[in-house]
Amino acid sequence: MTRTPSDVPSSPAQQEFLGELERLASSPVSVLIRGEHGVGKSRAAGLLHRLGERASGPLVVVDLGALAPSLMEAELFGHEEGSFTGAHRARMGRVRRADGGTLLLDGIEDLALEAQGKLLRVLQERVVEPLGSAEPVPVDVRIVSTAGPELDEALDQGRFREDLYFRLAVVVVQAPALRARREDLPGLCDAILKQISERACLATRTLGSDSMERLLAHPWPGNVRELENALERVLVLGAESTGPVAAGEFDFLEEGLADADLRLARQVLSHGIALDAMDLALMEEALVQGRDNHSAAARALGLSRKAFNYRLRKLREERSPDGAQEGEA
Repeated sequence: MTRTPSDVPSSPAQQEFLGELERLASSPVSVLIRGEHGVGKSRAAGLLHRLGERASGPLVVVDLGALAPSLMEAELFGHEEGSFTGAHRARMGRVRRADGGTLLLDGIEDLALEAQGKLLRVLQERVVEPLGSAEPVPVDVRIVSTAGPELDEALDQGRFREDLYFRLAVVVVQAPALRARREDLPGLCDAILKQISERACLATRTLGSDSMERLLAHPWPGNVRELENALERVLVLGAESTGPVAAGEFDFLEEGLADADLRLARQVLSHGIALDAMDLALMEEALVQGRDNHSAAARALGLSRKAFNYRLRKLREERSPDGAQEGEA
């Protein structure tokens, strides 16, 4: 079993994580890879496939967050011609396309409840039933899934079936956040800079010791994805430069947030908005952007879910007519 150079870690956290993937590669069990957004869960799932006995078979990736709930069943399980409006021809579906290989379900917290029962049957009986067909089709597929923190809330609220969860999560592997594997930053940066340079036909640049210190000090809330975006920005904006990347070229990591905070504060003060009203507006907007997912909204505001829910409930009660009367009594 071989790794690519960018897969080789320096940190104990990443060594342990990749070691778990290697141990699970030859096993047929379903694996759930969990972790924060941007840590590289889908890449880890791809590595699990490449290291396993099914490497010669297909790896079919399904980004569940990018699929409309109404289309998930047809996309996953296929359909017969005429099975619904617009089904002008039969379609195999992703599960059958992965026959003999691995099906990667990326972001199972977004799996529509209507599709969960059919997926459970695939796991239990190793058959798939296309829409419009009464004949189940046998399939030989290993299912590897990924999930972000939102899965916990989906389980709590009954939006994700527990019986399906336990079938998908025979083994759960936790992908470490970038802040837990800072020793890997130099190697990651070298690999990412090289990839970006080749893809964008830009001169390859290295990082000086001062710029690396700046990156090591950053908290990286967006994990590897944020690191990739930061390095790509530096290379593109400094396309005329050939020397090492200077620390000052990463000022946007801190200044961007600080400038945005300052502009927001000035706008709030100029409009005379009360802090509680601003807090409530921010929390409700976070819920809108997070599609009413309280865990996602809390994470966007840097709060725990418990703290978010407590504060939201308190502010809503104070805003309600009954709450206002109680406050004035």
